[in-house]
Amino acid sequence: MTRLLLRRLLLLLPTLLGVTLLTFALSRAAPGGPLAFLATSETGRGLTAAELAEARRARGFDRPLHQQYITWLGAAARGDFGVSEARGGRPVAELLRERVGTTVALQSIAALLIYLLGVPIGAWCAVQAGTRSERWAGALLFCLHALPAVVIGTFLIAWLCVGAGAPLPLLWKSVPTGVTGLARLAHWAEHAFLPIACLVLASLTGVARYARAGLVETLRQPWIRALRARGLPERRVLWVHALRTGILPLVTLLSSLFPWLVTGSVAVETLFSIPGLGSFVFESVRDRDDPAVMANALMVGAVTWFGFLVSDLLHAWLRGGEQAP
Repeated sequence: MTRLLLRRLLLLLPTLLGVTLLTFALSRAAPGGPLAFLATSETGRGLTAAELAEARRARGFDRPLHQQYITWLGAAARGDFGVSEARGGRPVAELLRERVGTTVALQSIAALLIYLLGVPIGAWCAVQAGTRSERWAGALLFCLHALPAVVIGTFLIAWLCVGAGAPLPLLWKSVPTGVTGLARLAHWAEHAFLPIACLVLASLTGVARYARAGLVETLRQPWIRALRARGLPERRVLWVHALRTGILPLVTLLSSLFPWLVTGSVAVETLFSIPGLGSFVFESVRDRDDPAVMANALMVGAVTWFGFLVSDLLHAWLRGGEQAP
């Protein structure tokens, strides 16, 4: 386990370097360069050619690309991601700190619910494999999986916000100043219900199908038949013995669930006007906010690496300390 952890830690730096280097190259190759926002009168300051050239020199964008990247990398290592021209010159690190709490809370609850609901559904489908009810359930899950998160969110809005007597709010509103205790929690839960439901429904099928596939294969093993022959209750065979082996595909899925929740929250947070990291990614790309785009790329790379790390460690633990492949 320790050797596995050390190997994954050694991969962190090359992973982040690769992600940021590719994002840096693409941002510099895009039309208009990193100061395209300032050159557009509709969205920025509408600088003249002379003013734009002076802004490039002041920010070091006239230097060779490798020097620009090394300078950015050194500042990022100190936690300085530059300033956001699209947001009045505010530090990008400050903007990230303001938004990270909301996104982490929404994604953590969504990930927990995805597994709490998906695993039992997958287990039921495995036990009922081949029956008519299981085929109908599989068809419904497939249809749900085919819907993008933004479509699911639109349906939820029409049903729970616009429908007759629907009590849930459409847009996100921060907790008012002075509201504390249960009232604060109730306000947050009321506004978080639809975004969390959207994230859960968009990912539930994947977990359920992985759980079904793993448990169907496990329940066919000879050692499962031996446990049944010994008179063990079917519930104990399924949830204690079979699940430990059948859950391995779900551990693999976990490595992709973390980055998906980050990218999936882009549509959900934009749809519900949530001031989180997902909407920040969308706004940064839309506004050609180069420092914010670089910081978001670094964040997504780190989350992806963390997902693979958690997946590998869980694999090793479930296999009794063996090293994950």
